[in-house]
Amino acid sequence: MEKVKFKQLQALKGRAYAAFAKGERLEVPEQDASRLDPISLAFVGDAYYALYLRRRLVQTGIPNVQVLHLLASEFVSAKAQAYVYRHIKELLDETEVSVCQRARNAYSQAPKSASVAEYHDSTALEALVGYLIMAEKAVRLDGLMDEIYRFTKEYCAIKHGEKV
Repeated sequence: MEKVKFKQLQALKGRAYAAFAKGERLEVPEQDASRLDPISLAFVGDAYYALYLRRRLVQTGIPNVQVLHLLASEFVSAKAQAYVYRHIKELLDETEVSVCQRARNAYSQAPKSASVAEYHDSTALEALVGYLIMAEKAVRLDGLMDEIYRFTKEYCAIKHGEKV
C-alpha cells in the first residue's frame, strides 16, 4: 500500500464516501482476492475472526459481558493468533501460503503486548481469513475456522492450565 499525502487522502476519502453511498465501485482495476493488499485482507479477516470467536464465547453460556469481553480480547490478541497460525500453517495450500507471506512482510507497527514475530504471524492469520472471505471460499473458510477454534481452545487450556 502506498503512502498518500493529506490532500490526496482527503480526495480519496471523498470519492470513497460517494462510491459507497451510491453502491458503486471506485474506478480502480479489479484484482483477484489473492492479490489484494494484505493489510486490507487482514482488516476484513480481523473483523470476521473477532465475530466468530465472540459468537463461540456467547454459545458457552457465559452470562457476564465483562467476562465475554476479557476472553474475546485475549483470544483475538496477537499472541493467541500467532499460536494458532503456527499450528495451522502446514494445512495451507500454495495460494494461502503466498497470502500469508505477503501479510507477514507488510509494514505494520507491532503493539507493545506482542513481539514483532507474533504480530506478523497474527497479521498473516487475519489476512488468510480475509482472503477466504473475499475469494468467497465459504467451505474452506468454515473448515479453517473449525481449526482456528480448536487451536484457540488449546491455547486457552495451555495458558490457563486446563486439560484439553
